[in-house]
Amino acid sequence: MKQLLIFLLITMPLLAESNTPVSFEEKGFFGYKNKSGKVIIKPQYQQAMDFTKEKVSFVVHNNRWVCIDIKNNVLLEAFVYDNGPDYYSENFARYIENKKIGYFDSYCKKRISALFDFAYPFENGYAKVCNGCESKLDGEHYTIFGGKNGMIDKKGKIVIPIEYDSIDSIDYKKKIAIVSKNEIKNTIHFK
Repeated sequence: MKQLLIFLLITMPLLAESNTPVSFEEKGFFGYKNKSGKVIIKPQYQQAMDFTKEKVSFVVHNNRWVCIDIKNNVLLEAFVYDNGPDYYSENFARYIENKKIGYFDSYCKKRISALFDFAYPFENGYAKVCNGCESKLDGEHYTIFGGKNGMIDKKGKIVIPIEYDSIDSIDYKKKIAIVSKNEIKNTIHFK
């Protein structure tokens, strides 16, 4: 009996994963099939990644990386980083909505509203954000300049007001940041 229980505990997750659709290519487009080989999402995407254990996938549709579910519903448009959807940092990745950036989780659920002209990945529980800033091509990468900078926590709460010309350094342990405004540097505390 004990051996049967151990066998079931090991094989059940594997069987559950086998229900995950797999991508295939046909005539230059990608779609998805179930484990029996039946097409469940017809080939329509320029590129397709595998579905995750959360049952979401990233595909290129109309030259944009979007996140879809297994019913082919578009959940969000991913921020592009390094020619693909943004990487997760501290369980959050960035998405784009109405030309603004917000954050989503591994289920492609929007967790922090898209309110920022640019937003950096989370680091030590915080992310730098800016409004009024612009991106400028610098070689093969973009540089962010101008605008007003601030910082948010993982709940989207603004912990450093979005009013500084730059955030020059951050001590996450002491919760101190050196910020610049009108060419004057100040040390501020954040929560």
